[in-house]
This record gives sequence, C-alpha cells and structure tokens, in this order.
Amino acid sequence: MDLRVLNKRSCFLCGLVFLITGCESPKTPVEGKNAEEVYLEAKNLMKNDEFEDAAKRFKDIETYFPYSKKAGTAQIMSAYCNFKNGSYIDAIRELDVFLRYHPSNELVPYAMYLKAVSKYMTVSTVGRDSAQAKDARKAFVELINRFPTCKYVEDSQKKVIVLDDIIAAHEMIVGRYYQQNKSTLAALGRYNYVVSRFPNTKSAEEAFYRIVECCKNEGLKEEADNAAAVLKARFPKGTWVKKLNQLK
Repeated sequence: MDLRVLNKRSCFLCGLVFLITGCESPKTPVEGKNAEEVYLEAKNLMKNDEFEDAAKRFKDIETYFPYSKKAGTAQIMSAYCNFKNGSYIDAIRELDVFLRYHPSNELVPYAMYLKAVSKYMTVSTVGRDSAQAKDARKAFVELINRFPTCKYVEDSQKKVIVLDDIIAAHEMIVGRYYQQNKSTLAALGRYNYVVSRFPNTKSAEEAFYRIVECCKNEGLKEEADNAAAVLKARFPKGTWVKKLNQLK
C-alpha cells in the first residue's frame, strides 16, 4: 500500500478518535456523590494526617456544592488543613472568603482566630521588617474586641504580648541604627514609640535609657532627667538603671 495513503488513514483515525472522546463530558471529582459523602471523605483524609489532600477535598465541596449545608464548614476545614500542612497563605485566603460571605456564621470567632494564628506563623525574626508582626497583632486585637468572651481570647492575648515584644525589639534595632549614625531625633522617635505604645515589653527599659542618652547628647537636660526618673521608678533594679551613672 502507498505510504502516503497509509499516513492519511492514520491521521483520519486519530482525528475520529479525538472527536469521539472530545464530545464526552469530563468527570468531576465528585461524580455521583453528594456533599455529605465528599465531606466524609475529606474528614477521613484529615484523620490520616493527609492534610494537603484533605484541603483539596473540602475545597471540592465549596466548588461543586456551594449552596449545601456543608459548604461553609468545609471552607473552615479546608483552611484548617492548609494550616496544619504549613500552607498559611492558602489558609488565610480561604478564611478571608469565609468571613466575607458568612459574616453571621457561628464559626466566625474561630475563623478569625485561625486567620490570626496563620498570620502569626508567618511572622519573621526580629531583625526583619515588623509589618507581618503588626498585621498579626491587628488580627488578634480585632478578635479580642469583637468577641471579648470567646474561648480564643486568652490565647490571643498571650500572642499579642509576644508580638508586642517582636515589634518593640525591631523598633529598637532601627532606633540604635539612627543613633549610631547621629540621627538623634529619628532615634528618639523610635524610642518614644516603644515607651508609649509598648511600655510593658522587654525593650521598654532600654528605650528609656536610650532616650536619656539621646537627650543628653542634644543638651535636653530636662527631658533627660524626666526619662531617667521614669526609668528609675519603673525599673529600680534593672540593668539599664545601673548604667545611668556612666552617662556624662
């Protein structure tokens, strides 16, 4: 048989197969199942610590059964599985969608808490930009203010304390940098921010001392004396109080 004829027949058959198969509707991941069945599958995956697959399965409910009773809960569960899998950004994204479309749902406090904790888990070390810490802190404070009696408040308050320390420590790093580079007023701005906004943090004691130091360098005797008095009153046995006598 002529090779060219054979090639034409092969092309025709391939095209025919494509047309036949192409007309078939692709099966969905939930083919022949209802929301409850898919939800149960997702829960079983979660119980086996298969969090990535479980998150996707819960997501299927939101996609294919958006008006089912399980849809809202499935969003929360998908976010939780993403959280457990270390996919914090995906968890936050899911929770944002839930909070936008289910503002009155009984799971809102938990959703806000899980969102705040997800943000908390993305916070960088002290030496880096404190924007993430401030963002996480804002999320916890919003939860505390909106639902002051919910069971997530106590842990939220503890995490706010940790975040305050991180933010204040970062401000001190920037303040010292300015001070070392003779930008005294800029440094004072950072130190004053610490003592006014984060007075109970670990950095507050040093911040008062640095204020005294900066004010003395600028010839601001009254301001230096006031800061020194506060430092002595608040931290009478502190490390930085002992260093006051060494200042000229």
